[in-house]
Amino acid sequence: MLKAYSYIESEYLDPGIVDRSVFSIERKIIAEFTANNPTPEVLSNCVFCGGFANVFISKESVSYQRCSQCFSIFANVDDEIINRYKIYAPLMQFRNSPEFQNSAVKRRQDIWNDLLFWLEFRFARYLHGEPALKIINIGNRFNHLAEMIKNSSFCGSYNDSEPADVVLYFDQFRCLANPIRALTEIRGLLRDSGLLVMNMTVGSGFDILALRDKSENFLPYEVVLLPSTEGVEHLLNKAGFDVLEMSTPGALDVQHVELSKDALGASDLFVQYLINKTDRSTHAEFQRFLQKSGMSSHARVIAKKRYGFDETD
Repeated sequence: MLKAYSYIESEYLDPGIVDRSVFSIERKIIAEFTANNPTPEVLSNCVFCGGFANVFISKESVSYQRCSQCFSIFANVDDEIINRYKIYAPLMQFRNSPEFQNSAVKRRQDIWNDLLFWLEFRFARYLHGEPALKIINIGNRFNHLAEMIKNSSFCGSYNDSEPADVVLYFDQFRCLANPIRALTEIRGLLRDSGLLVMNMTVGSGFDILALRDKSENFLPYEVVLLPSTEGVEHLLNKAGFDVLEMSTPGALDVQHVELSKDALGASDLFVQYLINKTDRSTHAEFQRFLQKSGMSSHARVIAKKRYGFDETD
């Protein structure tokens, strides 16, 4: 597996990828759902590697555990609750609203341009420049991004036919109750040696571990799974995929911690010093270190469907 490293400068991210007023509405809707759908604390083995897990945090009536072996974080959430969450009408209506969609375009256009360039380069590398790829995009919530992918130089068909050359699975992995089942279903959509491209929040990321339950990246039930890089590789291998590339190109870990620095614990001496006593250039260098070391909380993964995989193996 290639543990890719590409540093993403953060100048164009200075306004943040999320409009705070839009995010506050979204967060309120999610909190209303969570309050009416609590998850009791039920300990289980790690959903990624099967290792022993301990309670990590409890947030808004949802308990999260952390694996002692692969260090992944997960909530033991019932399938039924997640299915209700995914079709929760107030949230779906808001995400389809002009307010949400227009804000996303304004804030994320540069990021999406970078994403399409990254996809084009990776498809050329791993699919040997095959033209007119059959692409299935599962769960995309941004209309403009969907149009950009449809009109890209590498897209031949979009959500039209199976088996696909590529399945895009953005912003979906984190809210799965049964990840192995979801990955198995995705494998069924792909041709042999087809590619699965995902993004995810990883539980080994700096801002996740620094802020814990105070992190805004924890929004039950928007986030159920936060694998470590080791955990997601283990799960993908189990589901019949070979991981080709994994990177953590996040540019906002330090910024997330800085915005929530009052929530840091008194014993977090290193993080307190980093945030309060060092300058912006040091913050930028530390963010670069997180990206290079695979320790940012935002990850991209490319995996290939394994030829001849047998689930009984």
